[in-house]
Amino acid sequence: MPLVEEGWTEHSVTRQVAEIYLNEVFADDSATDVLVLGCTHYPLLSPLLRSLTPPRVAIVDSAESTAQAVVKHFKTKAGHTTSKSRNSLPQLSFFATDSVEKFQRLGERFLGQHIEEVKLVRLKV
Repeated sequence: MPLVEEGWTEHSVTRQVAEIYLNEVFADDSATDVLVLGCTHYPLLSPLLRSLTPPRVAIVDSAESTAQAVVKHFKTKAGHTTSKSRNSLPQLSFFATDSVEKFQRLGERFLGQHIEEVKLVRLKV
């Protein structure tokens, strides 16, 4: 995760770290046939992980699977919304509890679009 947050998705260090972990998983040519990306940051590493994973192994992006489930949920609830709300684009708001700049930079990579404003939220501990 820290390597992705630094924008090092194509860095040689990231490749080396991924090789170390994946070599352990696939060292004995095990029957492993699915690799689940269980962190929100890992989809940005998909091309790298695909290049290091045997072709027989399916890579499941948990974020993509979750997004598909959310879309399905809202499509089944579509009858409960007005035609105006179905046709209008949603308003996006972004909040961060840490570095606003880092969130904005990483968020733009995930979304593939500019994020205009990120609001800092201070959590009471």
